[in-house]
Amino acid sequence: MKNFEEAFGKFGQLLEENRPYLDPGCSFTSICSFLKVDPEAFGDFIFSRTGFDGEEVLEIYRRSETGRTIR
Repeated sequence: MKNFEEAFGKFGQLLEENRPYLDPGCSFTSICSFLKVDPEAFGDFIFSRTGFDGEEVLEIYRRSETGRTIR
């Protein structure tokens, strides 16, 4: 992946279309591997855009699937 903006777009698309977070074995690191980005650096990028780290984003999606609210 050439830049984090592109990876960020693909990350969102992946979450919305493929819903990998439904697999309990899915982690932010495994998604980063798929996107070919460094998990630590990309996690920092995501945090700068959302205020959440990568695992927190996955947890938000998981909870939204079950209808629970984030506290």
